[in-house]
Amino acid sequence: MSKIVIIDSQVAGISGDMLLSSLVDIGANKKKVVDSIYACQDYFEGSKIRKVDFIKTTSYGISCTKLLFEYKDSTRSRLGSVVYRSIASCCDSLNLSNVAKSFVLNSIKTIITAESKIHGSKHDDVRLHEVSTVDTAADLIGTTVALDDLGLLSHKFYATDVAIGNGMLQFSHGVVPNPGNAILEILRNSQILLVPGKIDGELTTPTGAAMLVNLASEHISQYPPFIPEQIGNGAGQKDGKNVANILRLVVGQSNSKIDHTSESVYEIETNVDDATGETIGNMIETLYANDAKDVTVLQGISKKNRPSFVIKVLSDKTSRDSLVKLLLNETGSLGCRIHEINRIIIPRSFITVPITIGNQRFVVKVKLSKDKDGIIKMIKPEYDDIKKIATKLKAPYRKVFDIVYYEVFKKYNR
Repeated sequence: MSKIVIIDSQVAGISGDMLLSSLVDIGANKKKVVDSIYACQDYFEGSKIRKVDFIKTTSYGISCTKLLFEYKDSTRSRLGSVVYRSIASCCDSLNLSNVAKSFVLNSIKTIITAESKIHGSKHDDVRLHEVSTVDTAADLIGTTVALDDLGLLSHKFYATDVAIGNGMLQFSHGVVPNPGNAILEILRNSQILLVPGKIDGELTTPTGAAMLVNLASEHISQYPPFIPEQIGNGAGQKDGKNVANILRLVVGQSNSKIDHTSESVYEIETNVDDATGETIGNMIETLYANDAKDVTVLQGISKKNRPSFVIKVLSDKTSRDSLVKLLLNETGSLGCRIHEINRIIIPRSFITVPITIGNQRFVVKVKLSKDKDGIIKMIKPEYDDIKKIATKLKAPYRKVFDIVYYEVFKKYNR
């Protein structure tokens, strides 16, 4: 069984201090974390940390840990490159492991990169405002020390939906709609779903979002099968109305017996009873050409005993709406059903294999899956490549398939 960590921010979002507080709530060494935060002031000129503490409190009746942090800083704006170097120097002074230091620096780099895209500036010329002060370093450094202390950085992280809040935000560049540009840029293409949440105002901060995308390798819409062991609740600075303003962190053991990853996909389904075989065949080709992950057609009997087809299409979030439109247009159906589901995926790779058959040389694309020990579990040559070879040699498809399968197994089964 392997250990997994779930960052659950679907109700109250995620900020740096909430993530940090949830780790202390689980049991990270409080003194070690506090000492590392105080060290940050030595690398931010003009800053002075007056108080750092973690207190036990409640949020809407739920026990949680909250960060108390007081500081002063002589400036509210620094170059991103200066902030990066300051945080890197602080990491060196604390003798962080390479993994821990990489996490810190990748997180601040994520923020700087987002800001450079927003403002159209070169990476070294980006000027940070809200994330330029010592409190950002405190969140990043403190969180990393806590993760390292708990031994979590080597484990698999999952992220739920992320609550972002609603309304308008007032910050250094004026008034913008929530979520702010930095949040959108940081979470762009992350496959993490943004939702309003249950609390007004800004719920997710750039620091929290940056650490989330550098920790979580997968987004989940529901918890995977696992055995919970530790639960940490990190309180936000706002008071929740009719809801606890907490980030929940859950550490547990996955009971999966296979090496796999999981992903959220959408199953789009419809029934048609007035389509010809040619229509269905063209529909299948069209759906695959427009990024359908899988298309399945089942035969059935519908109302009034009419023969019918049940069509199931698997899609990711990005292609879902376009595939729904295509499915309805191609079949003439008046509606469809959509279900968000999780599917397990065995790791696989694609290789190109040179094959010699009858003194003729061919190249075949092959899908290959191995276990953790390097033993081949599945070999699947590309159908179109095998078909072309069989046609050219005037040989049975099955015979060509067997030759390719044997050659791949002999060469790549290490």
